[in-house]
Amino acid sequence: MAFESEVDRALHRRGDPMSAHDFLAVLEEVTSIAAEPLTSGEHDFLMENTDLEESELSPEGRVTTNMRVLVGQARSRVVLKENSLSTAEVAALLGRDPANIRRSRLEGALYSPGSGVPGQSLRFPRWQFVDGAQVPGLRKVIPAFPAHFHPLSIERFMLTANKNLEDMPPVAWLALGGNPEAVATLADELGYE
Repeated sequence: MAFESEVDRALHRRGDPMSAHDFLAVLEEVTSIAAEPLTSGEHDFLMENTDLEESELSPEGRVTTNMRVLVGQARSRVVLKENSLSTAEVAALLGRDPANIRRSRLEGALYSPGSGVPGQSLRFPRWQFVDGAQVPGLRKVIPAFPAHFHPLSIERFMLTANKNLEDMPPVAWLALGGNPEAVATLADELGYE
């Protein structure tokens, strides 16, 4: 009962989207789906080609792994939200209309992960803005990233010093007028690592 009370309080902090009982029922449903037994071929393949142990392939082990993945995804979403600006915030920062910001995203001049959720503002990672201005050259760089590259991996790449850019992070390189093609080439190469 104490666990259900904690779940109830956590749901309450999120506006009571559902009861604790309903949430736990959904969780049980999802974890039982994740626990479907592996075929013998799947089991043999995983044992021969990965460093997984037998206990990790049991239904309980797979549920535990799936729960760890879900927790990691939730943490990533929190970090992405904390390190980003809404469409309205970007518009205010750059002194432009929000529609203009959305258009810049569609044209590839600004980066926002995902396709957006109807009724919710897009999120624009903060690394794109230096000293109240948009980092130049992003129109060349953004399309060069591998299609399904994680937004936090893109952020790490853009903020990490690179020997090919005179030991500067790509953001600093671009902000100082460096060639965007050099950064685009490095971003493209991420798909081959």
